[in-house]
Amino acid sequence: GQSTSNSSNSSSSRSQNRLHVSNIPFKFRESDLRQMLGPFGDIEDVEIIYNDRGSKGFGFVTFLNSCDADEAREKLNGVVINGRRIEVNYATAKPTTRKKE
Repeated sequence: GQSTSNSSNSSSSRSQNRLHVSNIPFKFRESDLRQMLGPFGDIEDVEIIYNDRGSKGFGFVTFLNSCDADEAREKLNGVVINGRRIEVNYATAKPTTRKKE
């Protein structure tokens, strides 16, 4: 028998180990993000989004383990860094089902 709890979560096989970190200081680089989230677990990938003027103030961090990502999100969401209150949420990639509020 299969006892996998499937609670309206269609993104099976891929656990939530990718975090979206927003409102980070504009001078933050990938190394800064890695340093900030590194203590929570092994990081697979760090990406900061840039435009032609520089950092857009947010990025993505992918952990090897979803439980580490969960802890990092819990501990870092709402933390103030350089006067900026950062937000850490799961990076849910669902471009198909975007409803207009």
